[in-house]
Amino acid sequence: MITSTSADSPDGTTPDRPTGGTFTLLAHTADLRAVLTAPDRPALYRTAVDFVRAVIVGDQAVRPVETRAVEPEGDAPDERFFRFVRELFYLFDLDGFLPAAVEGDGPWTVRGERLDAARHAWEHHVKAVTRHAYLFDARPDGYHVELVLDL
Repeated sequence: MITSTSADSPDGTTPDRPTGGTFTLLAHTADLRAVLTAPDRPALYRTAVDFVRAVIVGDQAVRPVETRAVEPEGDAPDERFFRFVRELFYLFDLDGFLPAAVEGDGPWTVRGERLDAARHAWEHHVKAVTRHAYLFDARPDGYHVELVLDL
């Protein structure tokens, strides 16, 4: 099990502020199950960026040198968040884009860079963000989200 809280990188290659949330990777048969928590919605989306980056390249530094606009569709907050996470993995599949930070409040501006084979080792190939056991819970003390990734 890996648990991470967002922290600043001394070399300035990750966001200059903590996300305010955490994510935990849990064993789940042949897939990867994760729990994301955050005190508010912006922190939840920042935590999602950290989660996606960690799944793809672990704790390797990613520079926020390129931007991508992400506007997930959906009528409900749980659907929009699910599609946001799915879109982050799609951006990596499309052109190797690794997320480093996110700004905005929907639409979102995601900052990052393309995978650099000289600096990044690809840790996991994610085939899909599944709806299996998906849980999105807005609580008085913040958000609790559970996701399963098909590897």
